[in-house]
Amino acid sequence: MGIIGAVIGSITNAVAIRMLFKPHEARYIGKWRIPFTPGLIPKRRAELAKQVGKIVDEQLLTPETIEQKLNEPEFRSEMELFLQAEVKKWIQSNMTVTEFFEKVHIPEVGLKVEAKINEWIGQKYNSIKDFYSDQIVKESLPVEWLDKIENKIPEVSSYILQKGIEYFSGEAGRYRVKRMTNNFLAERGKFGGMIQKVLGNTSIEDKIRPEMIKFLTSPGTKDLLNVILKDEWNKIIEWKWAGVIGKFSDEQVINQAKTFIDGQLDIQMIFNKPVSVYALPFEKKITDVLIPGIMDKGIMKIIVCIPEFMKKLKIADIVRQQIETFSIARLEMIVLNITHRELKMITLLGALLGGLIGVVQALIVTAFPT
Repeated sequence: MGIIGAVIGSITNAVAIRMLFKPHEARYIGKWRIPFTPGLIPKRRAELAKQVGKIVDEQLLTPETIEQKLNEPEFRSEMELFLQAEVKKWIQSNMTVTEFFEKVHIPEVGLKVEAKINEWIGQKYNSIKDFYSDQIVKESLPVEWLDKIENKIPEVSSYILQKGIEYFSGEAGRYRVKRMTNNFLAERGKFGGMIQKVLGNTSIEDKIRPEMIKFLTSPGTKDLLNVILKDEWNKIIEWKWAGVIGKFSDEQVINQAKTFIDGQLDIQMIFNKPVSVYALPFEKKITDVLIPGIMDKGIMKIIVCIPEFMKKLKIADIVRQQIETFSIARLEMIVLNITHRELKMITLLGALLGGLIGVVQALIVTAFPT
């Protein structure tokens, strides 16, 4: 009887376990549905999916558990090492800046930057032009600039006079004076010839040139030039910017500005150099200071956003939808893989209990025969 009880107990538990999964669909005799069909898990799959999703959302994958993981020193250390290794690959590579941006799906970045700079120059010029057109020069420039320029006038005068002296003392100046005097005498006809006869063998330019140099070196000449330049400067600062700007075409000014800035920056050269040229001098600072700082701030930002993000993500719905897409056979395989040992032990426990019950029955029958 013990053996019979063990067999019955094990079979009963095995059948009960099998009824968790089988059959996959309801079975009918005519219109009458056979009880316990489909099996428990196929029948309750939707409810199971909902409950598993709820457990994952409320108990397993919560903002608190994610925050706890992000704050683990080991996790942070691993992330920091990973980021440092990845960044070092970029820093030490021979990839050009243009190729780097192409990797992140930003093609022709050099041309785009040039276009943006040119667009900015045009917009800035038009903005400045519109803003200053009705203003006079004196009102729009800082007082310090005006004073500095005015104080530079004597230096400008000295520079002009010195260059004049150097010019007329040299061969080029001598030739220029000679040509001018010859033209002057030729235009005067007989009067010019008479002047030449009066001077005799002495050329007129030899008389004029020393006087010109003497005039340029005279303190009075410098004072006169200072007065003239100052008067002209005072007139200029009373001009309206519209008059100054109007002397040049907008296109000419913008093109000149573009040419100047392009020559100073050389955008194409900048973007055709390897990333390492710009990054290697800062490698240690990037890997040891910048990355840990960015990671700390990034994790703090993520932690703040986790609750709202997970609320929008709806973990429970994702888990439920995924489980509902599983076939019954796959769901059965998952459960069996997880609980295989326990289900086997339940079957053996049924055999053990059945055997014990059979033995007890045998003892009772033996002790109390009918």
